[in-house]
Amino acid sequence: MAQIQDNSEIIQPIFQKLKETFNTHKTKCIKFRKAQLRNLLKGLDEMEQEFHIALEKDLGVTIFSSQMTSTIVTKVEVENQLAHIDEWSKEENVDTPFVIGPGSSKIIYEPLGVVLVIAAWNYPLYTGIPPMAAAIAAGNCVILKPSEIAPHSSQVMYNLVTKYLDQSCYAVIQGGVEVSKKITTLPFDLIIFTGSPEKGKLVARAASENLVPCILELGGKSPTIVDKDCSLNVTVQRIIQGRFINAGQTCVACDYVFVHQSIKDAFINEMKTELKRFFGENPQKSNDYSKIVTEFHTQRLKELLKDHNGQVVVGGQVNVDQRYVEPTIILQPQVQSKLMTEEIFGPILPVLTFDNINEVIQFINSRPKPLALYYYGSSSKNKKLLEQQTSSGAIVHNDSLFHLLNPNLPFGGVGNSGYGAYHGITGFKSCCHAKPVFTKSTLNIYPFNIRYPPFTKNKLQTLSLFFKFAELPQRHVVNATLFVSFLVALKLAQKKGYLKRLLEISKPYVEKVWKETNL
Repeated sequence: MAQIQDNSEIIQPIFQKLKETFNTHKTKCIKFRKAQLRNLLKGLDEMEQEFHIALEKDLGVTIFSSQMTSTIVTKVEVENQLAHIDEWSKEENVDTPFVIGPGSSKIIYEPLGVVLVIAAWNYPLYTGIPPMAAAIAAGNCVILKPSEIAPHSSQVMYNLVTKYLDQSCYAVIQGGVEVSKKITTLPFDLIIFTGSPEKGKLVARAASENLVPCILELGGKSPTIVDKDCSLNVTVQRIIQGRFINAGQTCVACDYVFVHQSIKDAFINEMKTELKRFFGENPQKSNDYSKIVTEFHTQRLKELLKDHNGQVVVGGQVNVDQRYVEPTIILQPQVQSKLMTEEIFGPILPVLTFDNINEVIQFINSRPKPLALYYYGSSSKNKKLLEQQTSSGAIVHNDSLFHLLNPNLPFGGVGNSGYGAYHGITGFKSCCHAKPVFTKSTLNIYPFNIRYPPFTKNKLQTLSLFFKFAELPQRHVVNATLFVSFLVALKLAQKKGYLKRLLEISKPYVEKVWKETNL
């Protein structure tokens, strides 16, 4: 395996250079941001084969898998930022309450400064480049820290940014534990981190010393519910994909399944059939089945397969030297075992049974909040119960994982699965400060001058009356005033005979237009 240098001394000079660049306002230019995003897309196109090779070396994925889960979806995210940057960066006019008028109010979306993006090893490209693109689109300078556990992908991302982006504004810092520990202690303006809850806590703790805001995408145990009225074959195919893609090394993977007791046997049999169809008799020889990222992680999964007191109905074989864990299904494991209390992050699927959806809801709510919750079935009642009575980063009906590919949906966790979100406009605005701008008129006559001393009884009464209408938008007052003024003017014109004279003058013209229209 390629080795990544772990030199923390390189961090401060790069960080300082980017700070100085940001203070020149270079990255605030929309034209410049667009050019950088276009360069990024060009690099992703031209280096696509290099990414495929790196991902195959790091994770054993096929070209098809790397396209579907890395290169193509990454390009889509960058293209989405580029397509909408003009719209999202516009100033936003908002109402001004009458009580503080006359004046105008707006929101300016300004870049934060220098953003740190810490990518994960399981999808190195997809967890690194899209959040970086959002930060670029928002006008920030960016440092990307790839995971040293996927060293080949880390090197290709370094080459991508170095070759195609402005090096005075954007950088990749590679490194191991020492670099990771040091880099989070710097006073960045935002940190976007993808990884485990344990590492996320360390990042948040280090960032708190400088009051650096964070977006933490932390994974967790995402539950999957299979109801008795589901479309069984479709359900099984999508669960297999959601659990076993990338050998289960996916933060939003189906971590365990609750299947309705009445279809348990049918579900297990269908899983066996589809697993064989997906990966053949020997998944280790399948071109569509990935490796575990390191021997260390393979050994960790091997340990999880011990002492769960469940029934292994499929798989169970592990080869640490080959970084291979067979697709495994375990029926009714002990709910307090490590298999059911720790995020699995591998190709192992525990299956539990239920009779009543309320049992499942109670179980989910007794555990840390997951990054995703999946429901397979057609019961609108049960769908609504899960939406209303559980909390998760996202809830998905009749599919797994693919909600991530909708840039119009925010991606993020809640509670133990993280906080903050990115993707699409959410990512853009998460990398901005929404700066309020209030411009007040210099008009200072009554009643607008009652705010100043000396405070009299009449001023207090007027002020109290104003605050009764505190939520009334200024524009409504202006529109109402104009409408009333128009009615008054109309009444005066009628009283003096001007209205009658106006109608007499305009009558021939009205009749002419009417005839021409009828022709």
